[in-house]
Amino acid sequence: MTGREDLLLGFRLAVGGGRGSIVRLVLSAFGIGLAVAILLAGASAGTIKENRDERTFAASVKSEPIPGVAPLAYRAATTDFRGQAISLVHLRPTGPNSPIPPGVDRLPAPGEVFLSPKLDELVASDTSGLLAPRLPGKQVGVIAPGTMVNPNDLLAYVGTDTLRSGPMVYGFGAERGYDPMLEQGVLALLLIGLFVLLTPVFIFIGTLSRLGGAARDRRLAAVRLAGSSVRQLRRITAAESLVSAVAGLVVGAALFLLVRGAVPDLQVFRFGLYPEDLAPPWPLVVLIVLLVPALTVATTWFAQRHTIVEPLGVVRESAPPKRRLWWRLLPVVAGIALVLPDFGVASELGRWALIAGAVLLMLGIPALLPWLLDRVVSRIKGGSPSFQLAIRRLQSDSGTPSRVVAGLCVVLAGAIGLQSLMAGQAALGAYQDTTDGRTIVNAEGPVADKAVAAVRAVPGAADFQSMRSLFVTMDGALSSFAVADCLTIEASTGMSGCQDGDVFAEIPSFHKGQSLTLTDLDKKEQPWTVPVTPRPLGSKPAGLAQYQGVRVFATPSAVAGVDLTAASVMMSLRDGAANPDFVELVRNSVASLGWEATVASYNKNRISDEARMFGDARNILLGGALFVLLLAGVSLLVLAQEQVRERRRALGALSATGVPVRVILRSLVWQNGIPLLLGIVIATATGIGIAAVGKRLFWRSLYIDWAAVGVLAAAAIVMVLLVTASTLPSVRSAAKAESLRTE
Repeated sequence: MTGREDLLLGFRLAVGGGRGSIVRLVLSAFGIGLAVAILLAGASAGTIKENRDERTFAASVKSEPIPGVAPLAYRAATTDFRGQAISLVHLRPTGPNSPIPPGVDRLPAPGEVFLSPKLDELVASDTSGLLAPRLPGKQVGVIAPGTMVNPNDLLAYVGTDTLRSGPMVYGFGAERGYDPMLEQGVLALLLIGLFVLLTPVFIFIGTLSRLGGAARDRRLAAVRLAGSSVRQLRRITAAESLVSAVAGLVVGAALFLLVRGAVPDLQVFRFGLYPEDLAPPWPLVVLIVLLVPALTVATTWFAQRHTIVEPLGVVRESAPPKRRLWWRLLPVVAGIALVLPDFGVASELGRWALIAGAVLLMLGIPALLPWLLDRVVSRIKGGSPSFQLAIRRLQSDSGTPSRVVAGLCVVLAGAIGLQSLMAGQAALGAYQDTTDGRTIVNAEGPVADKAVAAVRAVPGAADFQSMRSLFVTMDGALSSFAVADCLTIEASTGMSGCQDGDVFAEIPSFHKGQSLTLTDLDKKEQPWTVPVTPRPLGSKPAGLAQYQGVRVFATPSAVAGVDLTAASVMMSLRDGAANPDFVELVRNSVASLGWEATVASYNKNRISDEARMFGDARNILLGGALFVLLLAGVSLLVLAQEQVRERRRALGALSATGVPVRVILRSLVWQNGIPLLLGIVIATATGIGIAAVGKRLFWRSLYIDWAAVGVLAAAAIVMVLLVTASTLPSVRSAAKAESLRTE
């Protein structure tokens, strides 16, 4: 036969070999397709970062003066609506050529607002009527889609003519910046994470390409009997493998396009994508299209290296090959050699040495696991019948399950290590709220009286406290000075017996008749004489006082004659009516004051921006790890079904001799579970080791995220149980006497 005829024969054997061949083709095509979809998504990482950077920098402001450009007064504020953050950007032009932010064709006039598409949808869907009053103006347009950093961003451009403070903006579209922390920390972790998620994909592709090995050998023996040469057999084998690979490429492309269309609806905290972000560069697409078929063919040929196909049958090695240890230790030793020395993570060499070391340590898992599994199962004796059946099967062939579990354990090790690093940074950035569920309102001096009256009038408001803020000059330094009524002072200091006219001071040198200077936020100075002997503060300030670091309290009568017009006010209150929308009512009460009044509800733990960034990256990684675990589950399911198909006669013989089906099923659980449990132990140890070394990225202590370890391990165990349960119909069918028939 010619080479073309060999390839055609391989194609016919792949698709025309009966029901078994079709089922095998469908299973392998779906498994490879899922892997291809993940590869295409991973190849889009560069495009995702580039597009997000473009949108981020396009929205960045230029504060350096530009000759001939009238600056734009710009102030960003944030409000929340039922847990969703809404950005309100207040804008006031100072001339006809003031810059215009991206996404709109003109600046909003005073009393007008432009809304992002998602905020426009949220306003339209709000049946409570609580959100519309939060937006200080009439909606006159929608910000162009694609100009927000995330498709689900809730953003409003608000026109105002009262904005007096805030940065002056001369343009939008700042030059590309450089974030040292991102480069040294998060970017390095995400690079390791990308390797963690993509490397097992190649392992699974190679494993899936080995489906139907025994049946393929029997077919090739028949072809050899007809006079084909070994070279022709290789071409036939390659054609068979290429059919499943090409089908997998088609399925993977379809899955990728399906996911790409749903991308705008997927968001992890603040991280979201547009469909055009998931666009892998054409060189990488071509590489994937060439690499996947090449990998399937190479893996199939490699699997037949110990098989001699002869005209009268298939001869396999009677004993499993002895696995050598020395070369399996090389990636582990090289990884340790790279991560142990402290090259300094601030340097490029140090970061890449740490990344390369972590990658080599994880590569040691698929290299060591088959050897370790062989040693473990060879020393196990006794046990229940199902356990003995599983051990005997693993002793005769431990390569296939160990390969699937090895890929899964690479994901577990990397995810455990990176989850621990990121969880540690997020935990260090979190701080516990001490306001005991109070709602805090801040208002600028010019609207302070209006804000106090509006907040007091909120239905259900209880335990109201307020404090006006100034500064007092003592010994050449400024100290925080608060004007408040006795109720607020007693709640903030723990003092009792307060009367209007009293003064409380933490500063020992304070005394009656002392002349001091009070300064407001506008830096206006006013003289003030201490009217009474100050009472010492008996405890550390709490409540409102702790946020201002107040060292001096004065009641209103003690500062009679002092102009408080520019003194901002801080208020706190509680919900006395158990209204779930109480905070929304408070926000609406001061919404008309625009940027000059802000509301914050501290009824849960708050986290810093840095901690939130690590939390976002952590959730992205966890989602990717669980998705790759799903791929491992599909691979394991395909292999389990194929093993049942290949062992139909053996299972039928076991059933005919009186072995119950439930024993066979339990043996399959042990057969899949023993490699998995061993792999989880190795993966956990490797992940903790990576976390212990990787903490040098941030010069902080080790933090093990045991919750993530438990979730990932539990997900892997549940996956094995589900895969085994799914083989029940096949096992019941194989356990029938008909399976013993032969021709």
